[in-house]
Amino acid sequence: MSKLAQELHNEVYGIDTNRILANPDKIIEGWRETEYKLFQSFEDKEFTEHGQLLINNVQTLIDYGNSLTNRRKARAGKSLEHHLAAMFTLHKLVFEEQVRTEGNKRPDFIFPNGESYHNLLFPGEALTFLGAKTTCKDRWRQVLNEADRIPNKYLYTIQEGVSVNQLKEMKAERLTLVVPAGIHNKFNPAYRKDILTLQQFICQVKAKQDKYYPIAL
Repeated sequence: MSKLAQELHNEVYGIDTNRILANPDKIIEGWRETEYKLFQSFEDKEFTEHGQLLINNVQTLIDYGNSLTNRRKARAGKSLEHHLAAMFTLHKLVFEEQVRTEGNKRPDFIFPNGESYHNLLFPGEALTFLGAKTTCKDRWRQVLNEADRIPNKYLYTIQEGVSVNQLKEMKAERLTLVVPAGIHNKFNPAYRKDILTLQQFICQVKAKQDKYYPIAL
């Protein structure tokens, strides 16, 4: 569905690869919005054809509603990862998803890949970690121990306005937020300089890979 949403969005708005590369922050948000609308249309169709038949009392209504809510949450998280992966691929970054690290942990993205991560001869400073969560809340702490070789971690989120206390904690834990450029003004001004846009993150990773991993580009 993510791929279909990307194709539909690009076709409707006349977006080519050059526009995607020039403004990844805006494009990825457009992809996500299109996918959400697409998903809603599928939900409405499913409910019309099947859902109404399942609801015959209050409890089945509650169960059905909970099922929809859980499915939406799961879809939103995976959707975000799919769109990020598509964006990184278009930018010709070398990356791998769900690499197995210490303690059977599986980070969302490791740059350049798991082989390099587990090769102790590969310089640690050439590795990059990125987690992806639609909302941070207290869940951001989950990524801190997912890749021991990478002390400075990044987390992409679309949550607007993380609290100052959490921003302080993130900085102390060497975690840098990556958020869409359009919501930077939702964060406390004192911390905005520490927050990256998606485009800035991509540029940092590309510069690192050009230096340490040129053979794969």
